[in-house]
Amino acid sequence: MRKRAPDLPIRAAHGLVDRSYVGRMWNGIGVYCVSTYTSPGKSWQSLASEQATVAVILEQQGGIAEPRKRLNAPTPRVRYDAGHTMYIPPNADIWAFGDSTNLVRGVRMRFEISNIESLLHEEFDLQKWSEPVLVLYDERIREIAKLIWEECQTEEERPQLYGESLTVALLSCLFRSSQAQPRVSQVGLSRIQLKRTVEYMQASLLRDVRLKELASVAGLSPSHFGRAFKASTGCTPHRWIVQRRIQLAQRLMRESGKSIVIASQMAGFANQSHFTKAFRAIVGATPRAWLHDVGVEGTRGDLA
Repeated sequence: MRKRAPDLPIRAAHGLVDRSYVGRMWNGIGVYCVSTYTSPGKSWQSLASEQATVAVILEQQGGIAEPRKRLNAPTPRVRYDAGHTMYIPPNADIWAFGDSTNLVRGVRMRFEISNIESLLHEEFDLQKWSEPVLVLYDERIREIAKLIWEECQTEEERPQLYGESLTVALLSCLFRSSQAQPRVSQVGLSRIQLKRTVEYMQASLLRDVRLKELASVAGLSPSHFGRAFKASTGCTPHRWIVQRRIQLAQRLMRESGKSIVIASQMAGFANQSHFTKAFRAIVGATPRAWLHDVGVEGTRGDLA
Protein backbone atom coordinates (compact mmCIF):
# COMPACT_ATOMS: atom_id res chain seq x y z
CA MET A 1 0.00 0.00 0.00
CA ARG A 2 1.31 3.44 -0.95
CA LYS A 3 2.50 5.52 2.01
CA ARG A 4 1.62 9.20 2.11
CA ALA A 5 4.08 11.75 3.41
CA PRO A 6 3.10 14.03 6.33
CA ASP A 7 1.64 17.44 5.58
CA LEU A 8 4.08 20.10 4.37
CA PRO A 9 3.31 23.35 6.25
CA ILE A 10 3.96 26.84 4.89
CA ARG A 11 6.02 28.99 7.26
CA ALA A 12 6.35 32.80 7.39
CA ALA A 13 5.15 33.23 3.82
CA HIS A 14 4.81 36.45 1.81
CA GLY A 15 3.50 36.86 -1.72
CA LEU A 16 2.24 33.29 -2.10
CA VAL A 17 -1.00 32.99 -4.06
CA ASP A 18 -1.42 29.22 -4.08
CA ARG A 19 0.49 26.00 -3.55
CA SER A 20 -0.12 22.36 -4.39
CA TYR A 21 1.93 19.27 -3.71
CA VAL A 22 1.92 15.49 -3.92
CA GLY A 23 3.61 13.67 -1.05
CA ARG A 24 5.09 10.18 -0.91
CA MET A 25 6.96 8.27 1.79
CA TRP A 26 10.02 6.31 0.62
CA ASN A 27 12.71 4.89 2.91
CA GLY A 28 11.15 6.82 5.80
CA ILE A 29 11.76 10.07 3.86
CA GLY A 30 8.97 12.52 3.08
CA VAL A 31 9.16 13.25 -0.67
CA TYR A 32 7.11 16.18 -2.02
CA CYS A 33 6.55 17.46 -5.55
CA VAL A 34 5.64 21.11 -4.94
CA SER A 35 4.16 23.79 -7.22
CA THR A 36 4.17 27.30 -5.74
CA TYR A 37 2.31 30.22 -7.36
CA THR A 38 3.28 33.75 -6.34
CA SER A 39 2.10 37.31 -6.91
CA PRO A 40 4.17 39.87 -8.88
CA GLY A 41 7.19 41.26 -7.10
CA LYS A 42 9.10 39.62 -4.28
CA SER A 43 7.94 36.52 -2.42
CA TRP A 44 9.37 34.28 0.25
CA GLN A 45 8.75 31.53 2.77
CA SER A 46 10.84 30.00 5.53
CA LEU A 47 12.32 26.56 4.82
CA ALA A 48 13.29 25.99 8.46
CA SER A 49 12.29 22.59 9.81
CA GLU A 50 13.21 20.29 12.65
CA GLN A 51 14.19 17.79 9.98
CA ALA A 52 16.87 18.15 7.32
CA THR A 53 15.66 19.23 3.87
CA VAL A 54 16.90 18.69 0.34
CA ALA A 55 15.18 20.59 -2.47
CA VAL A 56 15.75 20.58 -6.23
CA ILE A 57 14.22 23.45 -8.24
CA LEU A 58 13.09 22.00 -11.57
CA GLU A 59 11.22 24.98 -13.04
CA GLN A 60 10.91 28.72 -12.44
CA GLN A 61 8.76 31.03 -14.52
CA GLY A 62 8.95 34.81 -14.83
CA GLY A 63 11.96 35.53 -12.63
CA ILE A 64 14.54 34.09 -10.26
CA ALA A 65 14.08 31.62 -7.39
CA GLU A 66 16.86 31.05 -4.88
CA PRO A 67 17.55 30.10 -1.26
CA ARG A 68 18.85 32.85 1.01
CA LYS A 69 20.39 32.97 4.46
CA ARG A 70 19.02 36.51 4.89
CA LEU A 71 16.03 37.88 3.03
CA ASN A 72 17.75 41.12 2.01
CA ALA A 73 21.04 39.48 0.95
CA PRO A 74 21.14 37.76 -2.49
CA THR A 75 23.00 34.46 -2.63
CA PRO A 76 26.28 34.64 -4.63
CA ARG A 77 25.91 32.57 -7.81
CA VAL A 78 27.03 32.48 -11.43
CA ARG A 79 23.89 30.85 -12.87
CA TYR A 80 20.30 31.98 -12.39
CA ASP A 81 18.32 29.26 -14.20
CA ALA A 82 16.38 26.42 -12.59
CA GLY A 83 17.92 23.01 -11.98
CA HIS A 84 19.78 23.80 -8.77
CA THR A 85 19.82 21.85 -5.51
CA MET A 86 19.88 23.06 -1.92
CA TYR A 87 20.50 21.28 1.38
CA ILE A 88 19.19 22.76 4.65
CA PRO A 89 20.29 21.26 8.00
CA PRO A 90 17.72 20.83 10.77
CA ASN A 91 16.52 24.14 12.27
CA ALA A 92 18.65 26.22 9.88
CA ASP A 93 17.08 29.60 9.08
CA ILE A 94 17.00 29.48 5.26
CA TRP A 95 14.48 31.27 3.03
CA ALA A 96 12.99 30.34 -0.33
CA PHE A 97 13.06 33.70 -2.11
CA GLY A 98 11.48 34.66 -5.41
CA ASP A 99 11.99 37.83 -7.42
CA SER A 100 9.28 38.34 -10.09
CA THR A 101 8.52 34.63 -10.31
CA ASN A 102 4.95 33.48 -10.84
CA LEU A 103 5.54 29.72 -10.63
CA VAL A 104 8.21 27.55 -9.04
CA ARG A 105 8.17 23.75 -9.22
CA GLY A 106 10.51 21.37 -7.48
CA VAL A 107 11.11 18.23 -5.46
CA ARG A 108 11.57 18.55 -1.71
CA MET A 109 12.64 15.85 0.75
CA ARG A 110 12.55 15.92 4.55
CA PHE A 111 14.22 13.37 6.78
CA GLU A 112 16.09 12.56 9.97
CA ILE A 113 19.88 12.51 9.60
CA SER A 114 20.05 9.14 11.39
CA ASN A 115 17.82 7.64 8.71
CA ILE A 116 20.19 8.75 5.94
CA GLU A 117 23.12 7.28 7.84
CA SER A 118 21.32 3.92 7.82
CA LEU A 119 20.82 4.18 4.05
CA LEU A 120 24.39 5.20 3.16
CA HIS A 121 26.30 3.32 5.90
CA GLU A 122 30.05 3.55 5.26
CA GLU A 123 29.50 6.06 2.46
CA PHE A 124 27.94 8.57 4.86
CA ASP A 125 29.95 11.78 5.29
CA LEU A 126 28.75 13.49 8.48
CA GLN A 127 30.69 16.69 7.78
CA LYS A 128 28.66 17.30 4.62
CA TRP A 129 25.47 17.43 6.69
CA SER A 130 26.59 20.17 9.09
CA GLU A 131 26.42 23.23 6.78
CA PRO A 132 23.82 24.44 4.24
CA VAL A 133 24.39 23.95 0.53
CA LEU A 134 22.48 26.73 -1.19
CA VAL A 135 23.00 26.62 -4.96
CA LEU A 136 24.44 23.43 -6.44
CA TYR A 137 24.06 22.65 -10.13
CA ASP A 138 24.46 18.92 -10.74
CA GLU A 139 22.95 17.38 -13.87
CA ARG A 140 22.66 13.88 -12.43
CA ILE A 141 20.77 15.15 -9.36
CA ARG A 142 18.44 17.15 -11.59
CA GLU A 143 17.69 14.13 -13.79
CA ILE A 144 16.95 11.93 -10.76
CA ALA A 145 14.68 14.65 -9.34
CA LYS A 146 12.77 14.76 -12.64
CA LEU A 147 12.20 10.99 -12.43
CA ILE A 148 11.00 11.40 -8.84
CA TRP A 149 8.58 14.11 -10.00
CA GLU A 150 7.19 11.82 -12.71
CA GLU A 151 6.81 8.91 -10.31
CA CYS A 152 4.96 11.07 -7.78
CA GLN A 153 2.40 12.18 -10.37
CA THR A 154 1.07 8.71 -11.16
CA GLU A 155 -2.18 7.72 -9.49
CA GLU A 156 -1.49 4.01 -9.96
CA GLU A 157 -0.40 1.74 -7.14
CA ARG A 158 3.24 1.16 -8.05
CA PRO A 159 6.00 -0.86 -6.34
CA GLN A 160 7.86 1.07 -3.64
CA LEU A 161 11.24 -0.16 -4.88
CA TYR A 162 11.49 2.31 -7.75
CA GLY A 163 10.81 5.41 -5.63
CA GLU A 164 13.07 4.12 -2.86
CA SER A 165 15.92 3.57 -5.33
CA LEU A 166 15.56 7.05 -6.82
CA THR A 167 15.53 8.67 -3.37
CA VAL A 168 18.68 6.87 -2.26
CA ALA A 169 20.42 7.62 -5.55
CA LEU A 170 19.78 11.36 -5.21
CA LEU A 171 20.94 11.54 -1.59
CA SER A 172 23.98 9.43 -2.40
CA CYS A 173 24.97 11.87 -5.15
CA LEU A 174 24.83 14.69 -2.63
CA PHE A 175 26.42 13.25 0.46
CA ARG A 176 28.53 10.23 -0.39
CA SER A 177 32.06 10.63 0.95
CA SER A 178 34.76 11.28 -1.64
CA GLN A 179 36.80 8.36 -0.29
CA ALA A 180 33.94 5.90 -0.80
CA GLN A 181 32.96 6.94 -4.32
CA PRO A 182 35.74 5.33 -6.41
CA ARG A 183 35.45 2.04 -4.55
CA VAL A 184 31.68 1.53 -4.63
CA SER A 185 30.97 2.92 -8.07
CA GLN A 186 33.10 0.37 -9.94
CA VAL A 187 32.68 -2.89 -8.00
CA GLY A 188 29.67 -5.14 -8.52
CA LEU A 189 28.29 -7.86 -6.28
CA SER A 190 30.36 -10.92 -5.52
CA ARG A 191 29.19 -14.22 -7.00
CA ILE A 192 27.60 -15.34 -3.73
CA GLN A 193 26.00 -11.93 -3.12
CA LEU A 194 24.47 -11.94 -6.59
CA LYS A 195 23.26 -15.54 -6.24
CA ARG A 196 21.63 -14.87 -2.86
CA THR A 197 20.05 -11.63 -4.04
CA VAL A 198 18.64 -13.10 -7.26
CA GLU A 199 17.21 -16.09 -5.38
CA TYR A 200 15.55 -13.75 -2.88
CA MET A 201 14.16 -11.50 -5.61
CA GLN A 202 12.80 -14.49 -7.53
CA ALA A 203 11.14 -15.85 -4.38
CA SER A 204 9.67 -12.38 -3.66
CA LEU A 205 8.65 -11.65 -7.25
CA LEU A 206 4.92 -11.26 -6.58
CA ARG A 207 5.12 -8.91 -3.59
CA ASP A 208 6.29 -5.35 -3.03
CA VAL A 209 9.89 -6.06 -2.02
CA ARG A 210 11.77 -3.15 -0.44
CA LEU A 211 15.23 -1.78 -1.13
CA LYS A 212 16.46 -2.28 2.45
CA GLU A 213 15.45 -5.97 2.26
CA LEU A 214 17.53 -6.59 -0.84
CA ALA A 215 20.49 -4.66 0.52
CA SER A 216 20.33 -6.69 3.73
CA VAL A 217 20.41 -9.97 1.79
CA ALA A 218 23.60 -8.80 0.08
CA GLY A 219 25.04 -7.42 3.32
CA LEU A 220 25.41 -3.89 1.91
CA SER A 221 23.98 -0.42 2.43
CA PRO A 222 20.97 0.38 0.22
CA SER A 223 23.06 3.00 -1.59
CA HIS A 224 25.97 0.65 -2.31
CA PHE A 225 23.65 -2.22 -3.20
CA GLY A 226 21.78 -0.31 -5.92
CA ARG A 227 24.96 0.59 -7.78
CA ALA A 228 26.61 -2.79 -7.26
CA PHE A 229 23.54 -4.67 -8.51
CA LYS A 230 23.43 -2.56 -11.67
CA ALA A 231 27.17 -3.07 -12.22
CA SER A 232 26.65 -6.85 -12.01
CA THR A 233 23.43 -7.19 -14.02
CA GLY A 234 23.24 -4.12 -16.24
CA CYS A 235 19.90 -3.02 -14.78
CA THR A 236 18.43 -1.65 -11.58
CA PRO A 237 16.74 -3.97 -9.05
CA HIS A 238 13.34 -2.49 -9.96
CA ARG A 239 13.84 -3.13 -13.68
CA TRP A 240 15.09 -6.67 -13.00
CA ILE A 241 11.89 -7.47 -11.12
CA VAL A 242 9.70 -5.89 -13.79
CA GLN A 243 11.48 -7.89 -16.49
CA ARG A 244 10.92 -11.15 -14.60
CA ARG A 245 7.25 -10.31 -14.03
CA ILE A 246 6.81 -9.61 -17.74
CA GLN A 247 8.49 -12.91 -18.59
CA LEU A 248 6.13 -14.70 -16.20
CA ALA A 249 3.12 -13.02 -17.79
CA GLN A 250 4.34 -14.03 -21.25
CA ARG A 251 4.59 -17.68 -20.19
CA LEU A 252 1.14 -17.56 -18.64
CA MET A 253 -0.38 -16.15 -21.83
CA ARG A 254 1.52 -18.24 -24.35
CA GLU A 255 1.86 -21.59 -22.58
CA SER A 256 -1.12 -21.63 -20.21
CA GLY A 257 -3.63 -19.70 -22.31
CA LYS A 258 -4.30 -17.08 -19.64
CA SER A 259 -5.98 -13.84 -20.70
CA ILE A 260 -4.06 -10.56 -20.53
CA VAL A 261 -5.97 -9.46 -17.45
CA ILE A 262 -5.47 -12.73 -15.56
CA ALA A 263 -1.81 -13.02 -16.58
CA SER A 264 -1.07 -9.46 -15.42
CA GLN A 265 -2.68 -10.14 -12.04
CA MET A 266 -0.88 -13.45 -11.59
CA ALA A 267 2.43 -11.77 -12.48
CA GLY A 268 2.04 -9.23 -9.66
CA PHE A 269 0.88 -6.11 -11.48
CA ALA A 270 -1.60 -3.93 -9.59
CA ASN A 271 -3.70 -3.13 -12.66
CA GLN A 272 -3.81 -3.65 -16.40
CA SER A 273 -2.73 -0.09 -17.19
CA HIS A 274 0.51 -0.50 -15.25
CA PHE A 275 1.06 -3.90 -16.87
CA THR A 276 0.56 -2.53 -20.39
CA LYS A 277 2.99 0.36 -19.85
CA ALA A 278 5.63 -1.94 -18.35
CA PHE A 279 5.11 -4.55 -21.07
CA ARG A 280 5.56 -1.97 -23.83
CA ALA A 281 8.68 -0.58 -22.16
CA ILE A 282 10.30 -4.03 -21.87
CA VAL A 283 9.02 -5.83 -24.98
CA GLY A 284 8.47 -2.90 -27.33
CA ALA A 285 4.82 -3.78 -28.07
CA THR A 286 1.51 -4.02 -26.24
CA PRO A 287 0.50 -7.42 -24.83
CA ARG A 288 -2.18 -7.81 -27.49
CA ALA A 289 0.25 -7.00 -30.33
CA TRP A 290 2.83 -9.39 -28.87
CA LEU A 291 0.25 -12.20 -28.68
CA HIS A 292 -0.59 -11.60 -32.33
CA ASP A 293 3.11 -11.66 -33.29
CA VAL A 294 3.72 -15.00 -31.54
CA GLY A 295 0.57 -16.49 -33.05
CA VAL A 296 -1.50 -16.77 -29.89
CA GLU A 297 -5.21 -16.04 -30.20
CA GLY A 298 -8.04 -16.16 -27.70
CA THR A 299 -7.31 -13.05 -25.60
CA ARG A 300 -10.95 -13.17 -24.57
CA GLY A 301 -11.75 -9.51 -25.12
CA ASP A 302 -8.69 -7.98 -23.48
CA LEU A 303 -7.98 -4.54 -24.92
CA ALA A 304 -4.33 -4.10 -23.91
